[in-house]
Parts: sequence; C-alpha cells; structure tokens
Amino acid sequence: MRKLLVLLVALVTVAAFAAVSISGSAWAKLQVEFDTTSATPTITSGGSVWLALSGNTGENTGFSVRFSGFGVSSAYVWEYLYKTDALKIKYRLGTLSRGTTYVSNSGGAFALDFAMASGDLKDDLSVFVYFPGTPMVDMDVYNNLSFTFITVKAFARGLLSAGAGTFPLLGLDAKIDLAKALNIEGATLSGYACLAIDPNQTGLNMLPNYMFGVDFGIDKLSGGLWFEGPDTIGASVETTVLSPVTIGGSVTLPVTLTNFSDVTLSAYATWKSELLTHRISLSFQQPRATVAWTVSVSF
Repeated sequence: MRKLLVLLVALVTVAAFAAVSISGSAWAKLQVEFDTTSATPTITSGGSVWLALSGNTGENTGFSVRFSGFGVSSAYVWEYLYKTDALKIKYRLGTLSRGTTYVSNSGGAFALDFAMASGDLKDDLSVFVYFPGTPMVDMDVYNNLSFTFITVKAFARGLLSAGAGTFPLLGLDAKIDLAKALNIEGATLSGYACLAIDPNQTGLNMLPNYMFGVDFGIDKLSGGLWFEGPDTIGASVETTVLSPVTIGGSVTLPVTLTNFSDVTLSAYATWKSELLTHRISLSFQQPRATVAWTVSVSF
C-alpha cells in the first residue's frame, strides 16, 4: 500500500510542475460465491494509470502502470522516436502484454512500434524482444491492419523458440463492419472470427481454438451470437430501455445438450452515480452461483 501511495503522490507532483496528461481507471469488487454447502465472499480491486508528457509537438514520452490490489502488476515507459502523419515510431520498455484472443504473451520485453497510415489504410506493427532464458532471446510480432470496414489482427508468438523446421503458434482476429459495408443506417452489424493456428499440424488440428460470431445493435437493443469450436454456442443481449440503468444477460451451452448443468447463465445491471459506475452481476452454472457488486471509475 505504501508503494502505491508513493506512486500516486509522485504522479500528482509531476502533474503540478509539467504539462502532463493523466488518465486511467480503478475498480473494486465485492463477490460472493455460493454452492450447495457454503458461501465464499471476496473483495478485490485494481486499476491502471496512463501518464504522458506533452511538449511543443504533442505527447512524446510517458509511462503506464497497472495495479491489482495495492501491488503493481505491470509497468512500462514509452517514447516516440519519430513522428509524422504517415509514420510514427515508438519504443516501449517494461512489462508488456500482447496478442490476440487465443494466442497471447506477457512479461518483460522491449517493443518497437510502427504506426503507418495512408488514406483509409492504417497498419500498426509491433516487434517484441524478450529474454525467457531458454532460448536466451525470443521474439513476438503483432500486426493490426484496418481498411474501411475490415480489421485484421495477427500475432506470432515465439518466432525464435519455434526452432528450425517448425513454426510458431499464430493468432488471428478478423472483424468486418457489415453495417458500413452494406450501407445500413440507424443500426450496427458486424461479424468476427478469432482463430488460433498451429502450422505444425494438419487438417482441423491446425485450429486448436476458434470462434465465429456476429454482433448487432438497433435503437436501445444490442446483442450477439457466437459459436466457439468445436462444441459451444452462446448468445447475449443488452438494452438501455430502462435508462439510466442498462441491463443485459447471456447464455452459453454446448451444441449437444445433455443436462442443465452444461448451461451457463449470467445477467447484469449497470448505472452511473456521478463519477462512479456500478455493476450488479449474477452468474449461474449448476451447482454454483456467483453474485458480485463492482464499482469503477475512469478519469
């Protein structure tokens, strides 16, 4: 706790004497988990802080820190090496998370980021170098490409540790804005696919994890449908018809349903109270139920 207080005091001091922009979030959760014989309450908290120093040419340096409870879980510094409208080059050094839905990595790393833009085409390429021990040096590559109504995110983990004659595990997230592509007005509609790809396998074994889904929204109603291979389907819905309270829920079940214990149900309600956002949630999968109250703030 003392370390976190020192960090916050340092942030306030720096902001008072320099052109610094600070943003972040914090949350606290009270949760009670029930089963047939007991109830287990827990209280957890966390958040993040982003700080950037602004000079004559905008934000050039800064750092980000993420904390859980009263301990720092990740932190890194960053600096722009080159900035134009067409190309920006930045490095990050510290504890970094990277990846896609099914393939990811985290830990101490040095990242070199290239942000390229040309008209509607935007491409963000990041190269991560880190030292896992065996091998001594390894490398990850992440790329985020967007063009008009299509966004593709790709990640290759462990390029050097894959070794000769083998390939690294690949992650791919693709999304298409169908409402924009089909010129649909007054509604949102998008489709997506999330894949883990193992090039060292053949056939369906090349896809150890995959998901296909669609999200929609119209007026005060939004939701989604998805299939997570090879045997799980789900649906979600959310509405603001009771504004300022937003309510929603979801259901997940196997394609071949044998009994009710295979079904997972969840529901929630959120609302704002000045700076705070409250969320009451309930999830149930026989024989266990979880009730949680989460309070969060963004700044």
